[in-house]
Amino acid sequence: MTERTFVVSDGLGRAVFENKYSRKKPDGSFETWEEVARRVVNGNWSLLGLLPRPGSSDYRDWQTTHDLARAGVMIFAGRHLQHGDAQQREHIGELYTNCSTAMTSFLKFWLLLKGSGVGREYSDDLCLVDWSNMPETAFVLDRAHPDWEPWIETSDEARHKYPSESKHTRWFRVVDSAEGWTKVVEALETAAFHEHHKDKLFVFDFSDVRPRGSPIRGQQGRPSSGPTTLIAALHRVRTIRGIGMSPWKQAMFVDHYLADCVALGGIRRAARIAFKSWRDREVFDFIGIKRGGWLWSANNSVLVDAQFWEEAKDPRTHAARVFQAATGAAWLDRTGEPGFLSVDRLHDDPTGIDDITPANLLSDRFRKLLDVHPATDRMLEQMLRIVKRRRYSMITNPCAEIPLHIAGGYCCLGDVCLANCETIEEAFDGVRQTVKFLLRVNRMDFMYAAEVTRTNRIGVSLAGVHEFAWKMFGCRTWDLVHAWDEDCRSSDAPALRFWAFLDDLREEAEQVASSYAGWLDVAVPHTVTCIKPGGTVPKVADCTEGINLPAYSRYLRNVQYNDGDAEVEDLRRRGYPVRKLEGKYLGRTIVGFPTRTRMSRMAGGEETLAGDLTVAEHYQWLRLFEQHWLGKGNGQLSYTLKFDPDSMTYEQFAALLMENQPTVRNCATMPQLDVSAHEYQPEEPLTREEYDALVARIDRCAKESYDDSRMGCESGACAYEPDRP
Repeated sequence: MTERTFVVSDGLGRAVFENKYSRKKPDGSFETWEEVARRVVNGNWSLLGLLPRPGSSDYRDWQTTHDLARAGVMIFAGRHLQHGDAQQREHIGELYTNCSTAMTSFLKFWLLLKGSGVGREYSDDLCLVDWSNMPETAFVLDRAHPDWEPWIETSDEARHKYPSESKHTRWFRVVDSAEGWTKVVEALETAAFHEHHKDKLFVFDFSDVRPRGSPIRGQQGRPSSGPTTLIAALHRVRTIRGIGMSPWKQAMFVDHYLADCVALGGIRRAARIAFKSWRDREVFDFIGIKRGGWLWSANNSVLVDAQFWEEAKDPRTHAARVFQAATGAAWLDRTGEPGFLSVDRLHDDPTGIDDITPANLLSDRFRKLLDVHPATDRMLEQMLRIVKRRRYSMITNPCAEIPLHIAGGYCCLGDVCLANCETIEEAFDGVRQTVKFLLRVNRMDFMYAAEVTRTNRIGVSLAGVHEFAWKMFGCRTWDLVHAWDEDCRSSDAPALRFWAFLDDLREEAEQVASSYAGWLDVAVPHTVTCIKPGGTVPKVADCTEGINLPAYSRYLRNVQYNDGDAEVEDLRRRGYPVRKLEGKYLGRTIVGFPTRTRMSRMAGGEETLAGDLTVAEHYQWLRLFEQHWLGKGNGQLSYTLKFDPDSMTYEQFAALLMENQPTVRNCATMPQLDVSAHEYQPEEPLTREEYDALVARIDRCAKESYDDSRMGCESGACAYEPDRP
């Protein structure tokens, strides 16, 4: 086994690594990649109780995992890199899973606060809460609290106005925790569902919530957002009361207001995806609900099936009108939204679903933690009863790489960085050990413990695919897409050998998952392979993200600073291009960091960029990856197909979607807009000569700044940073 050690490169990679994943040591220095890998691997193995004995088969696995992690072959996911340590057995499982689903607003809110991206379906039959029936509310704060502002009612005034002994009034003291915040939403949602308290007043006192800027222990001391962000969000929630809005739309507004609160709090953004069935009468309202920049906190997709695609060919049908409305919005609004998710193509194994009941939908630990009200249980019982009767019971997480049950589930993911493999066998070893690594994570304590027990779902993903294909098979992505063209049909064609390798890799992953699950005496995982979009971790590993193609070989990565920032002057002296902005960016300065992809450095101009493939070729790339890496079951491919809207008409765009979208499980579309006339461009393509000239004059920093808001997944949907109030 290899004894080499991966070293995080200077520049963007080191900046992301030390900001997000490397912990500071007592002497003020940061952990190296090797040190992070060691604590993550040991933390994961601690889930089995004791570290393995030297000489045992477990010990060989343990050593192999260490070697592969140290070499940068196993790069896990950001959640593991940040939280993995010797105390992992004491942590909750939600800190180690990327995304989830929920069928209520209060559960969705708790998951967002734990750093999870959340998927939710807003079809009519699932939205049972009429928020018009929520009680009257008051949100108060002690005048002495450091965050009190004049627009917030004081707790002293409230006590005089709303006596606690009144039958009309109920008082709640909000606990300073994620569960305390969630309890507020649970109380309002449950009361609205049962309709018994619409004439009562619920008073929530936030005086115990820590002030803005206070350190959060679970966030390595990062600052709290304080109580005002949630109070402001709840003020917006109560505007839903009594305005005659349909329950599904109410739920979307409530969830957006709460997600906005999470996005403002701490250091992360909320990540959500919203679905609605094409059969719903108000699906047209759903299609246009984000127009003009509203409800921006979720990516929206219409749930469709084979019947939809067949009927959509007939312009007289409801399906055709839905297709035209959705593609029209995606095209004319230049957002690519809403997308389509072929729900009938999601892998759905109903084994054990009857064992999920209202009594165990939420774990005993979570019930005690949140003190779930019996009335809430009755609400969940009715929702679960509807879900179990449905024809389609699966949706996906925000990045869409894992099918998850509507009632609640998780995706436990980890990347194998093929770009860092020196041999084919290392790729197999990386996949084998990542399967086992993720199955050990699933032994942790989860809110949806019964669903984890039922499905044992994992997702082994790949990063650095394009670099690996070039290094090991001498193939560009274009070659792989055209592997079955006439000139590639010989059995020893490199492109065909790549796809055969991927078949073998998937089969090995599935076999190891089955055998290791048997050894652990747990369910065989319902999904094993997927492709997640990648985010910050591939930037640390300096490789391509998921199976997305790079947009540029060389580009200027522009980062905004406030005018007068001392760092800007230092960067100017080092030779980085600096430019003051005007107009709506007045008071801001941008610094450009020349960046070249690893694929470009390897292939020297022969690499395939996203713009080099036609829309049809992108879909062929997806079909091949589905066939060879996903097989008949497993997860999904998270993929964003970027297209030039100026190169085709709307009619051509719609025809391409009608022809290709039904042939894949999932594909998001995103127009690449010409922003060359804009004053601020986050990324500007550079020619070889421009790049070389810039690099020659710059005294480069070990850590180059970056725009955190642009460091998410390629799809722009997936959460990458956890948070707690």
